[in-house]
Amino acid sequence: MLHSIKLNDQDYEQLLSEALTRIPLYTNEWTNFNVSDPGITILQNLSSFSLLQQSLLDEVTDELREKLLGLLGFFPSTLRAARLLVSPEDGGGRTLPAQEKLLLGSLCFEPEQQTTLVPWSIAAVFRRCGEETRDITYPLQYAAHAAVQVFGAAPQAGCELYFVLSGPIEAGMTLHFYVGIQNEGWRNPFAAEDDLSFARMRWEYYTGDGWAAADCTDETHGFLISGGLHLTLGAAQPAVWDGLAVHGTAVRCVLEQAEYDIAPRVTQMVGGLFEVTQRDTHAASFRFAGADEIRIRSAMTRFENLFVFCREQPDGPYFRYEQGDGTLEGRFFLRQDEPDGTVVLRFDRDFFRFGPDDGADAVCAVCYDLNTLHRRLIGTAFGYEDQQIEMDDLRPLLPEGFSVLAEMQLPDGQTGYYRIEPDDRREDSLRYEIGAADGMLRIRHNGLGSAVRLYLCDAVTTAGAGGNLRSGARLSAAPDPYFPDEPPRVFYTAPGHGVGGRSAETTEQLRRRLVDALRRRGSAVSEADYEQAVRTTPGLCIHKVRAVANEQQNLVRITVKCYTEDDRPALPACYLQQIMQRVEQYRMISTRVELREPQYVPVDVTAVVHVRKYYENARTEIEEMLRRELDYITTEHTFGETIHFTELYRKLETQPCVDGVYLLSMHPAPGADAVMQGADIVLGESSLCHLGRLTLEINTSLAH
Repeated sequence: MLHSIKLNDQDYEQLLSEALTRIPLYTNEWTNFNVSDPGITILQNLSSFSLLQQSLLDEVTDELREKLLGLLGFFPSTLRAARLLVSPEDGGGRTLPAQEKLLLGSLCFEPEQQTTLVPWSIAAVFRRCGEETRDITYPLQYAAHAAVQVFGAAPQAGCELYFVLSGPIEAGMTLHFYVGIQNEGWRNPFAAEDDLSFARMRWEYYTGDGWAAADCTDETHGFLISGGLHLTLGAAQPAVWDGLAVHGTAVRCVLEQAEYDIAPRVTQMVGGLFEVTQRDTHAASFRFAGADEIRIRSAMTRFENLFVFCREQPDGPYFRYEQGDGTLEGRFFLRQDEPDGTVVLRFDRDFFRFGPDDGADAVCAVCYDLNTLHRRLIGTAFGYEDQQIEMDDLRPLLPEGFSVLAEMQLPDGQTGYYRIEPDDRREDSLRYEIGAADGMLRIRHNGLGSAVRLYLCDAVTTAGAGGNLRSGARLSAAPDPYFPDEPPRVFYTAPGHGVGGRSAETTEQLRRRLVDALRRRGSAVSEADYEQAVRTTPGLCIHKVRAVANEQQNLVRITVKCYTEDDRPALPACYLQQIMQRVEQYRMISTRVELREPQYVPVDVTAVVHVRKYYENARTEIEEMLRRELDYITTEHTFGETIHFTELYRKLETQPCVDGVYLLSMHPAPGADAVMQGADIVLGESSLCHLGRLTLEINTSLAH
């Protein structure tokens, strides 16, 4: 049914022929079946109408598909704009208005609100663990390919990380940092709803009265994945800290709890950033409570396409106001442009006799860019439901960045306007939806009546997942709209990658996701199902997994090896807990699960080898080869494999330095979970091997 419904496959000729053959069944007075007969004309029209109705019944629209999929709990992913941290290459020291456009090719990024580019940076970074204090500034700032263990090789509760900052840091500021992490590719993505944490941190900044708490939004999950750190200072004014060799404003991170699987290794730490969103504003409304004066600070006002609407009574309509010169009465406002780009609008009810009331959103100022100004009228709502209006070149549209102004004739003959967002659910309003991908406005309910003209009020487009840029992107300030050929003068660098961008999911993509979900088992049945469930546990670094089922005992034994700093790691306690929680989601109720630690089996090797005469470093090369071939811990070998004697022998004798192998034997260490099978070694189901004791005798061949 998600594809199509075919209730009747008759075409027009068949429908008409069937109607004609039934005429004698109802009357014998109708004898003229020629096309000139009015009755035949009526039958032709009814046949066409029946065929049209049938095609509508047969049609399965995207809306119907989405509702059917919604009954199964599948809803399309919505469009979402990416976020990016950037720094000005000229140091900053200025203010960017909201909607200031920063460009990278066809992609546009904007600050969502007015942003002051405070020229601050990280002057020094210190680590203090116990009595030891270490300056780690240089490797973090200048050695891009090095990694610094910011909390040491074995992080402990009580370790502190100090950031000494340069620049005019003020109370209430939000400081944006970007942190690059090494080996983050080992780790599974963290789940948004999961509270998994390997560390608990406390962030503070220094004031004249000591250290004060700061609010931190940590996208790195405790320095485990690359991302932003957003630190908001409190109301107390920061002060200069002289606790270490470098003086300046300081913030610190105190490690209150540490259960890291891998000690954080930081490759990059950058400050002095601000956040932009991958969005391109084509129309923007600015709403204010009624007042004698309002101030608009936005890059959109540069286009000079400013339309002002005021509500004169609570919950009443907006009325259009024109810019006046202070000489005429009516719906006028006075405009003043200040040097910093701020637009000041003044209203004088006493003089003009009209003005906004003092309620919220009483003033609505709408700005358009140059291309959107001439197509701000998007269509007319005629009064019937399911009307569709296409908006050219505005796609993909952000639903939360969209609204319309509905223009209608009021009972007293005046023209009024109502600002309506897509989620408006009032019966006496306009209810519509926005197709993010196709740029289509679909009217679901028109409570305003017929012949309502719709104008753009807010319109923002985004590239969705296309805004998740790689690190190192370089953005440029948009040129002056009236002088587009001028080269850019200001550039911005993104030290990290864009995050959060997501494209809208089409109905077909949603259907495919349902099909994939139906094919995917909801419960673990096979050994591979358990292995996949464990391997994808959110937030963990899983290296090897093997599940072995015992049907007689209805038991599944799962052995897991993780990535850690140890050569032969055991499973941390948090891993045991997280993996068991994950398995419980898939385990069949009658199946028992046992989680096992890896067993590391030393393999002792004895070899007598003849090497070529005058060949240097033969012993070293042979030892490295044996260590490499018997390393089942760090390589892709899995648990319980067989070590084949013939393969090891062949690789030894084909070494460039080897002229012949006189003796080779291998045995697992006593008590290890492995057995000899002829000359081969069969490892236990939870075992991985490594080179144990090596007895190697080297002889120089005298042959040839």
